Amino acid sequence: MSPRGSEQGTGRFSSRFPLPASRFFLRVWAVDVFVARQPIFDVKQEVYGYELLYRSGEQNSYTGVDGDEASLAVIRNFLLVIGTERISGGSKAFVNFTKNLLLRGMATLLPVATGVVEILEDVEPTPELVEMLKLLRSRGYTLALDDFILRGNENNPFLDLVDIVKVDFKLAGVEEREEIAKKFLEKGKVRLLAEKTETREEVDQAIELGYTLFQGYFFCKPVIISRKDIPGYKINYLRILKELGAEDLDYKSLEEIISHDPALAFKLLKYINSAHFGQKRQVASIKRALGILGEKEIKKWASLAVVMEFGKDQPLELLRLSLLRARLCEMLADILGCSEDGSSFFLMGLFSLMDVLLGRPMEEILGDIPIQAAPKAALLGKPNEHKDIFDLVVSYEKAHWEAILESTSRLKIDVSEIARNYVDALKWVDGAFL
Repeated sequence: MSPRGSEQGTGRFSSRFPLPASRFFLRVWAVDVFVARQPIFDVKQEVYGYELLYRSGEQNSYTGVDGDEASLAVIRNFLLVIGTERISGGSKAFVNFTKNLLLRGMATLLPVATGVVEILEDVEPTPELVEMLKLLRSRGYTLALDDFILRGNENNPFLDLVDIVKVDFKLAGVEEREEIAKKFLEKGKVRLLAEKTETREEVDQAIELGYTLFQGYFFCKPVIISRKDIPGYKINYLRILKELGAEDLDYKSLEEIISHDPALAFKLLKYINSAHFGQKRQVASIKRALGILGEKEIKKWASLAVVMEFGKDQPLELLRLSLLRARLCEMLADILGCSEDGSSFFLMGLFSLMDVLLGRPMEEILGDIPIQAAPKAALLGKPNEHKDIFDLVVSYEKAHWEAILESTSRLKIDVSEIARNYVDALKWVDGAFL
């Protein structure tokens, strides 16, 4: 076994790199911390890991100590409160480390198997830090160098120690992206991560250059296809959504549609027989299952099941994000005491990526689906109560902290409520896949 895989779990460093006193931890535990996550994909558009994005308190900027405490609070919440499975689902978790935290040995608080120690771009490569990274590497940790710029860093000693080099595609031009690829891929020692990739074209270019990891919201951008290229089964599911949008739900018609779709029938019976409903006898009839659910839950379940069918040929993370938006919109609407039924907020979040799932403009899709007027207006960018909540949810998922603070102030909601509900929504998403 190689030295990197020879140790399991976490451990203390020698006295050369002492861990902080417990009183330091007590200070950190009092810090309010808001954590979001951004997916990192491989070339198959499968999730390799998540970068944990955080903000401590309501300040717009950090001092050195505040940054250290914020990072520690993230690690503490990640490991002890939220848990690795809930926040990253067992995938890699990238956490930023400052110079002070690295020298304090705080990286050893991360689990070796899933933790990625991300070295910030402003960390100077001192001999002491180089020794620390060598020690982390020998213990099996994955190391990443953030926002790498080639000029002036050709001989950076960190480059011989890290596993992943992150390149900001917004800052690096086409020529620099190519130069970096040539420098590292010839040696074959590191993986290149294209960061802030916002379009499919940027990802395609990165793949062509040899980058194998990608971070950004490119997967949320629709690639428009012609209507005739939409598979027949997706058109059929659009008809189901139309049926669900009727003012009075026709149970008999819906029963017939579901009965003729094995996938939906299976999902419905599996759902109704789950522990959540506590049925003493197994439900084997579509008609009975629909009767138990009732109109409100039928619309919610069927919309969810249909969207998941739409997403079969898309990255799984896209479905997760649709569900996360749906649940968080619903939860925040409840906190704010919004006048309309929470299901309309749920459907707004659920349908917010429908243009990506179907490869059609949102306005055209919403013309085919009789969704309520308020969520429809919000998805088309028109200001209303629904859009206020939707904008807040999207700001949180992208860690746009200043926008979050502005929205929470205007809506008169405690910003800590967003953080708590975000984590609860992540847990719900993990259990929502049928």
